[in-house]
Parts: sequence; C-alpha cells; structure tokens
Amino acid sequence: MDINDVLKMVADNNGVTLDEVKEEIQKAIHETAKDPSPEFKASFGDREPSIEEFITRMSGKVTKRMGN
Repeated sequence: MDINDVLKMVADNNGVTLDEVKEEIQKAIHETAKDPSPEFKASFGDREPSIEEFITRMSGKVTKRMGN
C-alpha cells in the first residue's frame, strides 16, 4: 500500500476528497516549516518537504522509536 492509498482511505473515512486531505497536510507542513521544531529542522533543514517525503520520513522515525 502506498501513501496515496492511505491518504485515500483517510479521505473516504472523513467524507472528503483526496485533494482536500493533501491540501490540509500541505498546509500543516507549511505552518510547521515557518517556525520549525529542532526535530523538523534536523530532518528537513530550512526547506519545506513534500507530503510524501514528510510522511515517509516521519513514519520511519515512529517505527524506529517503537523498536520495529
């Protein structure tokens, strides 16, 4: 299952379109990039990652923290 499949499930579960889900995630990434946490800066520097890059990198960090 790829990221778009997961985002489509989120959209379906919330009665919105895939584009709406992506737009909201991109807004959240943009807002975070304006005043980034140290962890965000360590992961992405001074740039704004794509949705796919953000989800991939953060899910990897979560998996690592959970010991999987």
